[in-house]
Amino acid sequence: MEKDERDIVDRLNAGDNKAFEYVFVQFYQSLCYFADKYINDKEAAQDIVQEIFIWFYEKRKTFDSLLTVKSYLYGCVYNKAINFLKMNRNQARIREQMKGLLVEEDESYEEFQVETEVFEEIFRAIEELPVECRRIFKMSYIEGQSIKSIMEVLNVAESTIKTQRQRAKKVLKDRLQHLYPLAMIIFSIN
Repeated sequence: MEKDERDIVDRLNAGDNKAFEYVFVQFYQSLCYFADKYINDKEAAQDIVQEIFIWFYEKRKTFDSLLTVKSYLYGCVYNKAINFLKMNRNQARIREQMKGLLVEEDESYEEFQVETEVFEEIFRAIEELPVECRRIFKMSYIEGQSIKSIMEVLNVAESTIKTQRQRAKKVLKDRLQHLYPLAMIIFSIN
């Protein structure tokens, strides 16, 4: 384990809020995606992940590494997502939705986790974009807002938006390399 990672884990175990914030920022997006793959409801997936983080913050367990933190969070989100399905779907829909999960639960879980790790890397790259560039990228490609809408919200020129979008695409292409084509498909980047 790297020194920085050890420091974060030690601070997290000591109850440091900045370390908790780091873990939240690091895993929030990918955990939301992970939960959504099970329940197929983005808002409910966000609620689940937020509840898990609140619970995680309040319970304050001790961890050996960021990998154990990550595994713990994924396990909690998985369990909460399955409970959500059980509580909020009628029996027929539960059976249909969970049929694949229950038959090969371990394989599905592992596939989703690998897929989520790819998304985690993509979202991490997006979060590393310069502030204005990141904001315009998210508004354009994640939220699906039009250039006109972004112009009105941010009070910037169309050329600024187009320039920032191009800049974001170039930075992401350099940063993500082999994952960039996937990011283009996911976010409908043209």
